[in-house]
Amino acid sequence: MGRHPVMVRQVCRLYPFESDPKPSLQMVAEVLWLETGLLELTFNLQANLDTETLQDLKITSADASGSEASEKRHDNLWKHTCFEAFFGKPDSEQYWELNVAPSGHWNLYQFDAYRSGGKEEPDTDIPTTSWKQSDRKCCCSITLNLSPWWEDLQLPELAISAVLETQTGRLSYWALQHPGDKPDFHDRRSFLKW
Repeated sequence: MGRHPVMVRQVCRLYPFESDPKPSLQMVAEVLWLETGLLELTFNLQANLDTETLQDLKITSADASGSEASEKRHDNLWKHTCFEAFFGKPDSEQYWELNVAPSGHWNLYQFDAYRSGGKEEPDTDIPTTSWKQSDRKCCCSITLNLSPWWEDLQLPELAISAVLETQTGRLSYWALQHPGDKPDFHDRRSFLKW
């Protein structure tokens, strides 16, 4: 069985909003958009130094809790560890926001313009997620069918981001770039334009 034709494959490094001259973590995201309308996202997080681990992060995965992924919609996932993608219509202010937590909780929102609208997209399939974790690495893979809410084969403007929560409740905000003076994943200046 062959793979579907790939329309776009991009590997990007994500950067925390607050820069650290000796960061203890690094994050890389891979985007794979298939001709069939499937989007595959893979977030790889790794401790930079041999002495560092991911134990300081607060990550509740389906595997860690000993239960199956719930695959239920939830709001406010960005208040804890969460992996995100934003899809913007070229030549339009309209965009979508996907949030996926390691627990399997997820949501997809549709916006009419910058932070305007923000309602759940009803015409979407549940994303497929998988989570792998060790002391020094973790990987979150997400597959989302963009149809029927993304009607054509036109490439979306795309932003990839993540929120990481520490055991003490501190949040760090990771993105391709941070063009403003505060973390703002909705800022279209940070979206990739193909």
